[in-house]
Amino acid sequence: MVKGLYTAYTGMINEQHRMDVLTNNLANANTNGYKKEGATAQSFRDQLALKIKDYSDAPNTARGLGIINPGVKIGEGYVDWSEGPMKETQNTFDFAISGYGFFGVEYTNKAVNIERDVAGETNIMYTRDGAFTLNAEGELVTHDGDFVLNAGGSHIQLDPNLPTIVNTLGDIIQDGQVVDRIGVFDFEKVTYPDGRVAYNNLEHYGENFFIPVDAEAGVAENYSIAPGFLEQSNVSVVDEMVNMIAVQRNYDTNQRMILAIDDTLEIAVTQLGRLQ
Repeated sequence: MVKGLYTAYTGMINEQHRMDVLTNNLANANTNGYKKEGATAQSFRDQLALKIKDYSDAPNTARGLGIINPGVKIGEGYVDWSEGPMKETQNTFDFAISGYGFFGVEYTNKAVNIERDVAGETNIMYTRDGAFTLNAEGELVTHDGDFVLNAGGSHIQLDPNLPTIVNTLGDIIQDGQVVDRIGVFDFEKVTYPDGRVAYNNLEHYGENFFIPVDAEAGVAENYSIAPGFLEQSNVSVVDEMVNMIAVQRNYDTNQRMILAIDDTLEIAVTQLGRLQ
């Protein structure tokens, strides 16, 4: 009976974690290049499942299952890498990547925070958000002022007084000359049997940046750049709202289970042992 309390409690913790992930997805439903996240859960240990399928001993008899933790355990988080819809902006320095790959950005930490605790520290990060602009010196930057990298990993320097054309390969053309190429980088991918692709060596940072973990960026292949377009978030607001309703109902169910077990324990303690 007491184990039921722990089972319901872990269920509530798991649903709370799922709700946190869903609300973060909804908060970034309009963030360019955002990739929605999800959460998995694990029930009993693998030992339980293996033992249930083990028919090496006598069937229909009581069998020890070892030490089993009741309830559910929060599993691993994951990222949905599916491509988001494209939105036309007609802005010269807005770009969207069709296919696999990321823009490289020389990100400078603007303030002290828990993840980058040194203000002014610079890191190379990667993003699908191609909303760029030119600064006063003619360098291609993000709207936060971070430098966009070319294919060689350097800053992109342009003449702000000349018209700019960018082709599908990312070549930047001014005055009829190719002056630079926007860097599109990619990493080792894992392809699952159902066709899904995952980057297990990229860590989410902030809203739409990714940091490589023990991985080196390579030149992307089989991609095209769409000038004047931006990739939108791949979050479906309707799907996330439906999932939120399901999570809330699961949370309420576990809460009612705790109340029911608590009432049963109260009867066991205060009434069953009472002398008539």
